[in-house]
Amino acid sequence: MGGDGCRHDMNDVPVSVEILHTVGCGNWQAARDAVSRVAEEVGVVVTLTDTVVDTPEAARALRFPGSPTVRVRGRDVQPEAEERADYGLG
Repeated sequence: MGGDGCRHDMNDVPVSVEILHTVGCGNWQAARDAVSRVAEEVGVVVTLTDTVVDTPEAARALRFPGSPTVRVRGRDVQPEAEERADYGLG
């Protein structure tokens, strides 16, 4: 139940998903399509954001480990990415 006493379906609450990628990345669209497909299959509403990482400074600021990178609610889907410190464009 929600704080207002009404029952809410958590699947109606959009989940933020960000796809970070470089300009020349050949896989970012496939990653985006996979996220959309899985969300539809499990019945979750997602808000997709595409972020182009085009400078080494942006890569460091965004903690960008490589292209494409998928983050759900700000967390990388690959747990080992949190331990990395080598951010850059490749």
